Amino acid sequence: MKKTKNTYSGIFRDGGAGRLAKNRYRARRKKLLNKENMLMAITGVPYGPGQETVWAYAHCPTYQEPAIMYLTGVNQSNVILLLDPNSLESDEILFVGKKDFSKEFWDGIRFGVGDAKSIRETQRVTGIKDIRDIDDFEEVLKNRLKKQRNKKLGTLWMEGTQGKKVVQIKTDHNWKFKNRLMKCLRSRGSSSSLKNIMKNHFELRLPLDPYDVKNTLIAEKITGKGFIETLKNFIFFKNEYQVQGFLEGRMLEASPYGLSFPSIIASGRNATVLHYMKNDDAFSKSEMVLMDFGVRWMTMHADISRTIPASGIFNPMQKMLYEIVLKAQLAVQRAACKGVSINELDDCCWDSINRDLEKVFKGSGGKFKLRYKERPHGVSHLMGEQEHDGDSFRNYLSYPMREGWLISNEPGLYGSFRIRLNGRLYDEEIGIRIEDNLLITRTGCKNLSSSIPKTVRQIEKLMSKTCS
Repeated sequence: MKKTKNTYSGIFRDGGAGRLAKNRYRARRKKLLNKENMLMAITGVPYGPGQETVWAYAHCPTYQEPAIMYLTGVNQSNVILLLDPNSLESDEILFVGKKDFSKEFWDGIRFGVGDAKSIRETQRVTGIKDIRDIDDFEEVLKNRLKKQRNKKLGTLWMEGTQGKKVVQIKTDHNWKFKNRLMKCLRSRGSSSSLKNIMKNHFELRLPLDPYDVKNTLIAEKITGKGFIETLKNFIFFKNEYQVQGFLEGRMLEASPYGLSFPSIIASGRNATVLHYMKNDDAFSKSEMVLMDFGVRWMTMHADISRTIPASGIFNPMQKMLYEIVLKAQLAVQRAACKGVSINELDDCCWDSINRDLEKVFKGSGGKFKLRYKERPHGVSHLMGEQEHDGDSFRNYLSYPMREGWLISNEPGLYGSFRIRLNGRLYDEEIGIRIEDNLLITRTGCKNLSSSIPKTVRQIEKLMSKTCS
């Protein structure tokens, strides 16, 4: 039997829920309406790849504003969602551009108004019944505002605190949309004021639902399989870009949703640069190679780091340092649970590493100089619709973690190390990072990437099995 293509799969993510996706997204919108109980307008990304900076078109797929993706599943630029809890007419409206068949000839199908068939398909796929022209948004907003008892309009922008200072991101599309709404309110003489829905939105969005967890597990499985194949073939690689090409190729051939982020493949001293992106140096067999990588499935991500010996065998100093980092990672995993804060996990991680550097490494006669003071970076960040999710200023680090949160667990060690072991002197600049993804549960956490090899024994065993 011939398979039928899902025409709209590129612009609607069902999140693995299939025919139940419409109800899933509708339930999310209802929860937000119930929490905020006011008129809300939320924008998607305003343009797609190459539409503003033409020369930047290469390798720029459209990734939707995560709030719109979370609430609608629509992965299309230039859309606005209006939610109105007090309307007898319709409590949700999706605004999209006009249907343009000539543009679709070049760029592919889009949801659009002006064509009855397209509107019916948009309604069928998304479950949103009221689809309107995005050019009519401000007029519709004006009419809805007149009927509101609550003189507030909700929208989303990134805001947080640094010390006692309130800080905001003023360069993204959400901030520009906020300013557009303020200008609209002033021009209409409205007495309504803007309210940021960020806090309640993130409270609803960050705990993963069962579909999200399932999608994350698929992403972890694909990522892990790509890593294992890379280890088995590592003897053939002479430089960072060969590793990157092989690893990303194995991941991308198993997922249509793209990479979680640009991969980091950093050998030797390059691994002491946290966000090393050059990925083009040759490496010697005596060096270690840090790999930070992952693939998406639907809208969920894997975010994995592993550090391996290019030769396939850790030398004694590399092994000692690696196991110091691994010990800290396992300590964080044991400590992670509902009610504990990420700041507390930071204390657990860096106390472990700094203590063992003194006790184990220095105690064995080693000397070292770190590239940082005490802590190089946080041990965890939130994950979800974004690979780095939650408020952009990471005020969530001090919050008690909630059941269903997904966090990274990524201790690292970066610096110059020198030690004599078994009569041989080892002197290297080394960067080590080991990263897994933990789902917070009621009683502890679940390592969703536990099947991805990371012990010294596992790595050396796989690297000895060169594929023919």
